[in-house]
Amino acid sequence: MRRIINIICLSFLVLWIFPKLFLTRIEAWELGVRRSLTGGITEEDFTTGYQFSMPLFHSFYRLPRTLQYLDYNDDETDADAGSLEVRTSGNNLIYVDVTIPWRIKPGEAWQIIREGFIGTYPDKVESTATGILRETLAEITNLDIYHTEKRQAMGETILPRLNKALEQYHIVADQVVIRAIRFRPEYEAKLQDKQYFIVQGKLDEALRKESVAIQKTETEEKTIDKEINLKREEWNQKIEELKTQFELQIATIEAEAVQYDRKRRSEADALYAQARAEGDLAEAKAEALGERLKATALASRAGRTYSAITAAENFKLGKIELNSNDPNFLQTFGSMKAWRRFFGGE
Repeated sequence: MRRIINIICLSFLVLWIFPKLFLTRIEAWELGVRRSLTGGITEEDFTTGYQFSMPLFHSFYRLPRTLQYLDYNDDETDADAGSLEVRTSGNNLIYVDVTIPWRIKPGEAWQIIREGFIGTYPDKVESTATGILRETLAEITNLDIYHTEKRQAMGETILPRLNKALEQYHIVADQVVIRAIRFRPEYEAKLQDKQYFIVQGKLDEALRKESVAIQKTETEEKTIDKEINLKREEWNQKIEELKTQFELQIATIEAEAVQYDRKRRSEADALYAQARAEGDLAEAKAEALGERLKATALASRAGRTYSAITAAENFKLGKIELNSNDPNFLQTFGSMKAWRRFFGGE
């Protein structure tokens, strides 16, 4: 049991000591360059992780893997900071604020160590950048300073020249940012006054153009209003002419309609009167014929009988008193013959 415990403790001790003695940790923000006593510099950049290293035989150099910044500015909090002084081709002294982000080329950190730039490459980057900037910015003119696009274009022009010069130190710049350009205070005041007069002149020219444009606009508006009024009068005249023409056509149609109505009505009235007269005549002829036929019928024996029956049906005796002692009573009303004679006229 003791033997097992000893083995476990020995194994734990070995596992704890081995990384300390034979492994070196390279952080994420570092590039590692390994040197050996016999082989010299290993031609390889070691990145994040544990790398093999034999005690007393291997050693590691650590270089920054992240972006570094070279700043030229007037930041009062930084004692080493200062704007880049450049004398232009026009013999003017300007102060330029520039920022250059740079980094070690991937896979070439070992060359910096081999060529002996380990302690001097930041200074070489600064001296090289200062020379390229002063050489290039000396070509700038006063007018170029006030144009942002031209300043940006100049930064893009400087970048390839700077990278070509930094290749010998295995450094690459990502960008050249020209943040500000200033003149000496007394010259800056003169430039500001000059710029003020230029701006004022442009403002006056703009106001003049605005006045001309307003006058031109008002003239065009009046011309347009006049043309609109002429067109309106022309269309109103056409509308009135068409309206009169349509009213005349409507009146003609109405007159023709009235005439047609009267004509048709008169024709209809004449036809009606004629038909009515013919009807009245036919009715009168029918009545006359009926009366004649009635008289003929009543004149016959059957007609007289019908008349006697009708008279008997309509005969009503009132209250009369007859004297039976009258010798003419029976002769007058005592037989059927007497009654036939009375009603039929026989």
